[in-house]
Amino acid sequence: MIMRKNFTLTLAGIIFTGIISNAQIGVNTNKPTANLDINGTLRVRSLEKKTDGFQATGQVLYIMGVDAEGNVIPIEIGDNIILQNNKLVAQLPEEDSTPAELPGGSLEDNYAPGDDALINDLDLGIVLLPGNRRRVGSVIRMDNGTNTDDVQITGFKAAPDGTMAFLYPTSGDLSLVKDSNASEEENRIFDDGSNNDIKIKKDEMMLIMYDGVKKRWMVASKH
Repeated sequence: MIMRKNFTLTLAGIIFTGIISNAQIGVNTNKPTANLDINGTLRVRSLEKKTDGFQATGQVLYIMGVDAEGNVIPIEIGDNIILQNNKLVAQLPEEDSTPAELPGGSLEDNYAPGDDALINDLDLGIVLLPGNRRRVGSVIRMDNGTNTDDVQITGFKAAPDGTMAFLYPTSGDLSLVKDSNASEEENRIFDDGSNNDIKIKKDEMMLIMYDGVKKRWMVASKH
């Protein structure tokens, strides 16, 4: 069934014709591939935008998309996008300001075998929640129990570009060893050319950031 341009057919007529012929209906095509196959544009006048909103009423349950062949398909809405008064709204998670703990326990639990107070490739346990566009992680307590040794850290597990975290030693001082081959290449701490390791005293904080281009952790600021 071919309907040419400027040919008017009511919806009732389309439905009636479809029932009678028990076939697919094509508009400007004689080879329809769906129940209603339109070779051209589609306009729904009740969806026309007015100054005070849309004419159509009703609560939206799904939104529609189009696949590569032009088929209209329903799209489910993810956990972080909600429908609010028939508008798609990003739902950002609540920020948790509680200081995080190291995975697995204290710093001492992460010492390199046979090397007291030395840690390589430390996992900070950074979890970036969806919607956290600034990629700022929690304050991370660097607890070492009753051990007051100056702990040396040669690297942290790599993170997405721009990820930041506050290091907060609560037991003893920390030393960040720059560009040490004891840690994996992508986990190392940036060497700014100075000869000194980076010191963080007990109860101070340091903000570090992962540079995905340099593939190094950078010192952003010290408090």
